[in-house]
Amino acid sequence: MTTVPSGAESESGAPESGTPSGGGGWRGDFAILSTASAVSQLGSMGVAAAGPLLALFLTRSPIAAGYVTAASVVPGLLLHVVAGVVVDRIDRRKVMLASQLVRIISALATCLCLLFLEDPVYFLIAAAFIDGSCAVFYEIAEIAAVPDLVGEESLNAAIGTNEAKLNASMFLGRPLGGMLLAINPVMPWLVDACTSFFPFMTLVVKKRLLSREGVAERMEGAPVGELARPPGPVATVAVGGAIRALRPAFALLVRDSFSRAVLAVCVLANFSFQVIVLLQILLAQREGLPAYVVGVLLSCSGLGGLLGAIGSSWLLRLTSPGASVVLCAVLWFPLVWVATRHHDPVIGLGAWGVCSVIGAYINVALRAHQAKAFPRELGRITGITRFLSVGAVALGALSGGWIIDSVGIPGTAFMIRTVFAAFAIVLIVLYFKEVCDLLVVLLGVLLRIFEFTAAWAGLAVVAFLASARRVGKGVGRIWRASVAWMAPARSDGGDSGSLPELESWPGSTVPIHQREDVGAVGAGGR
Repeated sequence: MTTVPSGAESESGAPESGTPSGGGGWRGDFAILSTASAVSQLGSMGVAAAGPLLALFLTRSPIAAGYVTAASVVPGLLLHVVAGVVVDRIDRRKVMLASQLVRIISALATCLCLLFLEDPVYFLIAAAFIDGSCAVFYEIAEIAAVPDLVGEESLNAAIGTNEAKLNASMFLGRPLGGMLLAINPVMPWLVDACTSFFPFMTLVVKKRLLSREGVAERMEGAPVGELARPPGPVATVAVGGAIRALRPAFALLVRDSFSRAVLAVCVLANFSFQVIVLLQILLAQREGLPAYVVGVLLSCSGLGGLLGAIGSSWLLRLTSPGASVVLCAVLWFPLVWVATRHHDPVIGLGAWGVCSVIGAYINVALRAHQAKAFPRELGRITGITRFLSVGAVALGALSGGWIIDSVGIPGTAFMIRTVFAAFAIVLIVLYFKEVCDLLVVLLGVLLRIFEFTAAWAGLAVVAFLASARRVGKGVGRIWRASVAWMAPARSDGGDSGSLPELESWPGSTVPIHQREDVGAVGAGGR
């Protein structure tokens, strides 16, 4: 694999792979692209939530709603690998432009169908499939484009920022779709067209953004002409070319120990999490929880993903990716135990939402590692990775009901806890050295926290003692002043409140009611 020196440019003047474009790093072109993508994702999630609801309202049939939902999910299962090959072969900016343009046309056409057709359900299904397909191509192109926009030193922060914005869009997009649908059935698709227009215009205006020449030369060093016009029928050539393109990327994934371990964890975790969600929904139905409460609890996963993505870059700076993934797997186990041990869906879905914090970090760690390790094959690597993870989600959702029905709720809970405990132990064994280094780092952090806490506690004690001393001095001054004030008062009180006149002692002319003379007289008399 050939490398391009830093700062080298292609014949067209566009920066090559690995060189940040725009000169502003991830604060420049990347910030613009990431914001535009987040806005686009907001509209896409709104449509994905509104489509099944509208189909259910129009037909009163859950089957129609299921078809719309499946149409939006199927592209994520089937097209990630294809999108990865396309993204590595074609200019990524053109892929993103074409995706957004098709989304705009599809959304506007759906608006017209909703306005003028009596039975637009079939168009809702087609629009859901088109929107989901465009989202897949755009997402793969965007992920693969991040190393082209930022330097390696900013890659973790850039990927974490991008993940956080996408999670925020997912968290807000679903309720937004329902709100827009309540206003007018056309509104979700009209807003989707507008949100797609924003990144489209961004890519049109920023003409040099992600511009690439000779991208086919990345495909295992094959000449451009050979890849552009191979011999044979078109269908056979397309399939054969895709397989040939995927082989080296798949081989790289198999040889890379970190990607191999994290993908195994992600596949098992995504499968198990779908079973956990189905289990909690079943418990919520038995407990009679309102649907809106279940919806709010399910949205906790988006909030958890947002928080995890925000803190991911800090954790990646703290330790190595391998050790941090082991830490995440270890932290997953008690959360999963809580989610499956207690038969309370509120506690279970809350623990599942906290698991999303860890899942978002693992996503950022894996993407950052792959962006640094495989910059030329990143489109295909991302496509394979997304295919495996999304496929596990779909398989878990499909198999969860059968598993619960076969082994029951206690058996399902025990099986899930066993799976998470098993891969946590396996990861500890595989990354034992990194785990030891992580423990040393965590011990150092705890010692720094202890030192910081002790220092502040000492300052607080000193301040308290100083303030107590000042208070004591103040009380002493008040006491002395009061004593000094009361002394003459007691003396004056003795004169004014004198004892009644008594007869003088026999043989003496001194009255006995004066205290000084009484003592003297008594002593002398005795």
